[in-house]
Order: sequence, then structure tokens, then C-alpha cells
Amino acid sequence: MSAARASLAAAALLAGACAGSADPPPPRAVWLDVDPAVMPGGHEPDDGVAMVQAFHSPELRVAGVSVVFGNAPVDRGYAIAREIVARFAPADVAVHKGSAAASPDPTLASRALIAALEEEPLTVLALGPATNVAAALRERPDLAARIETVILVVGRRAGEALTFPGSGPNLLDFNFELDPEAAEVVVGSGAPVVLAPFELAAKLPIDAEEWASVWSTPFGEFFRRPIEDYLDWFGDNYGRRATYPFDSFAVSFLVAPELLHCDRTSVVVREGPADGYADAGGTKPWLVRTDAPEGWPVTWCHTPEPGLKEELLRRLAGRQP
Repeated sequence: MSAARASLAAAALLAGACAGSADPPPPRAVWLDVDPAVMPGGHEPDDGVAMVQAFHSPELRVAGVSVVFGNAPVDRGYAIAREIVARFAPADVAVHKGSAAASPDPTLASRALIAALEEEPLTVLALGPATNVAAALRERPDLAARIETVILVVGRRAGEALTFPGSGPNLLDFNFELDPEAAEVVVGSGAPVVLAPFELAAKLPIDAEEWASVWSTPFGEFFRRPIEDYLDWFGDNYGRRATYPFDSFAVSFLVAPELLHCDRTSVVVREGPADGYADAGGTKPWLVRTDAPEGWPVTWCHTPEPGLKEELLRRLAGRQP
């Protein structure tokens, strides 16, 4: 080998070695907007599960947590969020109390989100009604350009009944229906939008035996009783003791995207039947997938890979891959 070729070969080897030892990318800065109800009888521990999933994901850095009304009154949800943060989050994560009802008015939470977006671009996970996020964008619509992605747990297909296998009741598109105007503000803000709708969660049941694999962990110490109560609710109403990880898909989209099938589409708000268990008939607004360019563009996630269940439970337990 000539001296020149030897020099080139050595340079190539050095470049390869440097590439192989390159530092991983910095974690993505995210903001969690939640409505946790991690308590016996709350029947909705999913926000809390997603919070721990995010805190246990080295790919993410949680820049802040805000609390909104929804699964629990905002004061109760705020106390629960503070407890979860104290147990599972880094010491510098702050929790901010937000809206107690659907309202365009600013709150401590919306102002905290504004301040965080002024400091750095963020990915926003809106796991409850979009009230807090919409209040921030109403006050500062220019900050939509600082939102790298906003992920909402809302949406349905035209004519879709929101129910699980079995003979249980139709559910609501809960986060959307509690504040439709806020969802419209966020989806129409110009920020890139990802939706994790009901149909996604309904395809990934986690049975009682699978949940038992994490009971001996710090996660299980705090979450076991509320999740077992949730399992009982599903068993009583749908004949299967299994829960469905609605809010965790927002985190999974960021940390395990290869395990989710999503596509680009559009959504609009249309009138649809008032068909949920708490409805009294008539019509109500639906946030509907159109598969046409007439509405707001979104990424719509619709099908999880089976391996996503194991991936979620691993993160909740704090186990390495």
C-alpha cells in the first residue's frame, strides 16, 4: 500500500472510530400538560402512567408540568401531579396549576408555558383538555412557531363509536369534549400536530397479569391500587380485566416511534351524534378525521405494534433495554 493510500485508510479508520463514539443526541425538551386521577376510584390513572414513562425516558427532558381540570378537579389533580413529580421526576421539575374549567383566561400554568417557550422550543404533550395550552396560544399566538410538536389525545373517525370489545358503554372523546374550542385553537395554531385518538388505545389492552410484572417496583408501589381498581372497572363494564394506555401513546410517539403506525391526514370539527354514556341525545361537536385536504393537517396515529406493551412496562419499571 502506498504512503498516500495508507494515510487515507488511517484517516478513514479514525473517522469511523470517532463516529462510533459520538455522543447521543441531547434529550428532547418536553412540556407535560396533564389531568391525573391516580387514586382508588379515579378510574383514570393514564396521565400519571404517561408522566412516569416520560420521566423514565432518557430521550426526554421534562421542562415543566401543568395541570388542567378533567379526570379530576384541578386542585386534586395538582396534588396528585406534585406527588408523582416528587417520587419520579428530577428535582428541578416544577408543577403549575391551570384551568379549573373550560375558559380562555390565562392561568399560572399558561403563563409558565409561555415563559418556557420563550426560553427554548418545546414539544408539548396535552394529555387532558387543551385549555391550558390554548390559553397560552391565545395570549401569544406567535409562540406556535416555538412548539416543535404538540401531541393531543383526541379525535375520532366519522361514525365511529368509542367503545371497547364487549358490551360496555360508549365513551366520550373526553379531552376534546370538555373544551372543544381549546382543541380547535391548538390544532389550528400552525404548530405541527400529532393526534393519539381513541382507536389507537383500543388496540393495545394490558391485562392484569401483565401489569403484575411491575408491581414490585417503585412505580407499582404508588400505582398498583389505582390500576387494580381501573382493571376492576373494565372487568365490570367490558368483561375483561385489562386497561388501555391512552396517554402513554403521546410519549411513545417520541421515544418508540418505530412501534407506532401513523399517517398524514386532516381533521375538522363537525356535528355528530351525542352517543356517549353521559349524553342525553341530540348532537355534539366531533373532531373528525376527513382524509381530505379540507381541514387542519395532522399526523394521525392509529395502530400500535404489539411490542409497544413490553416497551411501556419496561420503562415504567425503570428497567434498561
